Formats: sequence, structure tokens, C-alpha cells
Amino acid sequence: MPSFPTRPLVKLRDDGLQLSYQLPQRVHAAKAYPILAPNGSSIIVYGYENGLKVIWRGGKRFSALKPSTQKAAKPARGNSSNDDAVMIIDSDDESAAETPKEEGPVYEFEEDETEVDSAYPFEDILRQIDIPLGSRVLELAVPRILPETARSPLDPFPPALKKLMVISAVCTDYSTRIVTLPLIPPHPSQTELASWQVQTVSISGGVSHQEVPRGVSISFTCQEIESDEDVTMSPTKSDFQDSERWDLLVATHSAEASGLLLIHRIPIVEDRLYDDEIVSRRVYLPAPAKNISFNPSTFPALRHSTLLVAFHSGCVKVYSCFCRKPAKVSRRASGPQSDFEKAETEGRWLISLYPGFEQSPSGLARRKTIIDAEWVLGGRAIMVLMADGEWGVWDLEGAGPGSTKGPLQRQSSIQGVTGGSLTAFSVSGRIVSRLTGRNKADSNESPVEPRPKFAPMTPSTKRVREDTLLKGTLGTSTPSLCGEISVYQTSSLRDALPDESVLLRHGTQSAVIPSLLSLWRNAIKASGTFDASNRCRVSPIQDIHLMGENFTGIGHLPAAARRSRDTERQDFDILITSEHRIIILAPKLTELEEIPVSRQSTSEEATTEADQLMLRRGELDVDGMDRLLSGMASGNRSMRTGSPIKRARIFA
Repeated sequence: MPSFPTRPLVKLRDDGLQLSYQLPQRVHAAKAYPILAPNGSSIIVYGYENGLKVIWRGGKRFSALKPSTQKAAKPARGNSSNDDAVMIIDSDDESAAETPKEEGPVYEFEEDETEVDSAYPFEDILRQIDIPLGSRVLELAVPRILPETARSPLDPFPPALKKLMVISAVCTDYSTRIVTLPLIPPHPSQTELASWQVQTVSISGGVSHQEVPRGVSISFTCQEIESDEDVTMSPTKSDFQDSERWDLLVATHSAEASGLLLIHRIPIVEDRLYDDEIVSRRVYLPAPAKNISFNPSTFPALRHSTLLVAFHSGCVKVYSCFCRKPAKVSRRASGPQSDFEKAETEGRWLISLYPGFEQSPSGLARRKTIIDAEWVLGGRAIMVLMADGEWGVWDLEGAGPGSTKGPLQRQSSIQGVTGGSLTAFSVSGRIVSRLTGRNKADSNESPVEPRPKFAPMTPSTKRVREDTLLKGTLGTSTPSLCGEISVYQTSSLRDALPDESVLLRHGTQSAVIPSLLSLWRNAIKASGTFDASNRCRVSPIQDIHLMGENFTGIGHLPAAARRSRDTERQDFDILITSEHRIIILAPKLTELEEIPVSRQSTSEEATTEADQLMLRRGELDVDGMDRLLSGMASGNRSMRTGSPIKRARIFA
């Protein structure tokens, strides 16, 4: 198969570059893996007619290849002068042990970063491999893993994810494939599939769907394993003697019958999927689902196994995979008290959520059509996108800014909630296109230039954005049944609430919410200064040239590790997919200049003075407060760790 192009078509943008990679085959689905490779490369996976393509972009390059080592059997010790020694050679074990074992090539990566070429100021394609599956790949799913800066080293984390990437693919032969391979890119000298350590598990036959699945989602769960119980899901009992075992959860849905949801649980043994004992569950749906998504929370949170199921007819349901059903024991029974504590693990629908109504072409009211739904706020809320371009957030637990306690608040009553309805959005908006922002190359209509008009500052218009008042009005969004939501956490571990960046795709339009929390706080602010920064608004992504192809996907691509990117607030690029093209929106790379110490101290003093001034005015943001507190802590630390000679002089 032709390789992925290494030199893209580059187009300058106001905020960076558009890198277009023309592909020789059709791209049915594309995803960015949420974890960087050990060498700092970002990973892109897409499905085509015959399998998967995995691409490592950026990061440190390969160093010189070291010679491979061979482990040969040690020669037998004996007296070399004795020629009459008897040697037994008919042992199969000894002959097998004497066979030298060949290992793969030993390679490392360069310690220094790749220099930025001024002629090509973007990340290079480091490595690419093809994984044949023998069938067309229609849908892809990768686990929603938090960035390393948002994870605590004390939180439980699947050990396999530290070394491997896990990808789920839906194929046209009705099967679901689970593919695992190392995060580290293979050396260019490794050209055989066997040397890439790829494992493929196929879920097919009686435990799979009888038609092509429409979507897939994966997550991880953990269960405690007692050492004295008889474990039958592993080859040997010694494999599961630990106190816990991680399992992979795979959920797929199709339109067979009234709608079918399949949930599979695959054990992970020694960083490999053990497919001999796959536990499956069938759940029949009231209608075919539009999309499904596992909660991004990690074990041991109770919500880590909840599944979001969105329906096209205008409903979102939340399903818990591991609810505990107490056993029904008669009170008159003379059994021990422990009988009342027995429970059976089963699934349960927790809550149903419904959007508002709209007027149909026939004049009757109907529910708004949902085209995508995704977990936000770290799995505490749900964001939906409707066909008319409206989006909204349901705060299930009341964890968002200014929200009241929801029915699933803090998960204290999650096992008692079996139904309900939330129709009011905590925060909402609409994706609209500017009349002046049409792409002339893709539109045959003459662009309309609305006249800028002055709007007086009245109580009804003081919260309207300045660019809308002075630069013209916004157009209306065209209804579309194609859309997507992509969520990426940008906050660190120390923040109380997870802040997330959201990408929205609706028809041919796309938009970005740089900070969902900032927009949320700004929307509920009843008084005070209205924050008009870009982080508190839905900004359209304009001037995307698709070369006449359809807009099929959008997502966050973690930026490859580079010191110059550490100084920027945006630690991700935007991955856009069309029919035969993969597009990356990324900033223009620049070399990191070494700032002299005198200039650093001067800039730090100026920043501190500016923060103090904004603090007195009451306009200091959260980042400014962090800088002030960090400066105070460092100042106190420097006073406590002063030189002992100086202290002797002071108190002499």
C-alpha cells in the first residue's frame, strides 16, 4: 500500500499553519491517541479499506542502531584432554536450550530535540506502519485517557497503558477488532509485522452483532482478586495472584431488532488481552442509538463504568454497567445476616435526559434531533449537539459553576436513581456561520457584506460581544445531521474542577471552546465585568480548505513534546478529516531562544508588578493568582534556606 506522505501541502493561517496530507485511499475514520509516545511523538490512527495505519509525528528521532545480541547456550564444562568422554545428544530439551535466541534490534532516541527547519516549520512524520485486518474499518475508538499533567501518580492506572496503545475498530465483516501495539515507534529496520508486537483480538460470531455495528467505545475497569478463590479465566493461577486485575470494557451498538447494545469484558494478563474468557452482555434498546461513550472517570470512581447512549429521536440515557442488585431474601428466613449483603452485578438505566422542542415542517412540535453527545467536566456532565446547531450541557451532579445539586450529585445516590429527566441546560449556545466568513472557493454564491452598524450601550446589549456589534451580524446555522464533539482536558491536577477544550463540528461549520469552565462562569455571571476574552466564547474555525471534499471529522491531537510548545497555552493541535485527506492545524514552530538571566529577572519583576496592579483593581484572573502565590512561596523558601554564613553575620 502507498505510504503516508511526509511532505504536506502547507497553507498559512492567521493562527499558524494548515498541513494537508493527500492520501491515496479513502479515510473512513481517524483518531488521535491521547498519550504521547515515550520519545514525545504524537500518534494518529486512521482506518482504510484493508486495515489500520498508525503514524508517529514529531518527537525525538532514532539514534544509531546497535547490533542485536544473541543468547547462546554456555559450552559444557569438561576436561578438554579427555577424548573418551561420552556425550548424550538425544535430549530434545537440551537441543532446544542450545538454540541461540535472536533478539530484536536495540535502538534508542536522540537526546536533543530536532532543530526547526525554517523552510518547513512543522513536525515531521517519524514513522508509519500498516496493520492489515482483512476488512474495511468503518469506526475507531481509543480510550479517553487524561494527559500526564492531569493524572496523579497515586491514582490507579492500567499498567498496560504505560507501554501499549489500545485501539478498537469496527469492520464491515460484522466484527469488532481490538488491536494493541507498543507506544514506542518501531525502528525503520523492523519491516515485518511480527517484529512490531501487534496483538489483534476479534469479537465475532455468536457474541457479536448480526449486522455492521454503528459505533464503539472502550474503557478500563478493575476488580479485586482474592488469592484463595479458584480463578478460571487465566492460563495459570499464578497470573492472577495479585490483589487486582484490570479488564478492558468494549461497548458496541447496532440497529438490529429495535436496537442492540453489546458490552464485552476482556481480561488483561501480563499486558496482553486474554480472549479465551470474554464476558458479554446484551442490552436491547428502545431505538437504534446514535452514539455511545464511556465515562472518562477512572477506577475506583463509581461512574467509571457508566455509559452514555444518545438516540437520534432526542434522548440521552445513562447506563451503569456494574450496578449492585441486592438479593431478595425473606425476612422470615432464618439465615445468617450475611445473606442480606449478597448482591448481583447487573446493568441498570440511571437517568434519561431530553432536549427542548422545535417546530417540524408540518407545524407540529417535536423533540430536537441529537447528532452527538459526549461527557464533559471530567464525567460529571453531558454535552449534546443538536441538528439545528444548538449545543448545551446537562450538569448531572451539580458540580459546575453556579449549579444546584443534580440527581447524580457526588454519586451518593447513583444506585437509587432509575429514571428522571433534566430538560434545562446549565449552559448552552449555538454554532452559527458569519456572513462575511464564507469560503469563496467552496461557495458559488456571491458573498454578502453586511454593513457595520453602531449599537448603543443599553442594558439589553451590554453583554453582547464587541465583534458582533461593530463587525456585522452572524448568519444562521443550516440544519445538519452530521456533527461531532471532541473534548480534551487542559487543566492540571491541582485544579478543583477539570477545565476542558471542546471542538464542535456541525455540517460544514466548526468551532472551538478554548475553556468550557470560563465560558460557563461567564454565562452565569449576573453582575460585574463581562469577560470578552477568547477563552470565554465559542470561536468559529475559519479558512479551512478541504479541496472540495466533505468534512468528516475533527478532534484534538496532543502536541508533540517540544520545549518551545511548553511556553504556549495550547498544548494540542487540531486534527481534521475529509474523504481522502488528513489536515492538521498547528502553530508555526520556532526555535526556543535562550533568555539572559538579567532579562528574565526584569520580565519577572514587570509581570509581578502588573499582577499586583490588577489585583488592586480586582481584575486578576486565576493564572495571575497562581503566579502571585508561587512567588510568595518561593520568596519564603529563599528566606528559610538562606546561607548559614549570612545568618551568622546577622546574629553576631
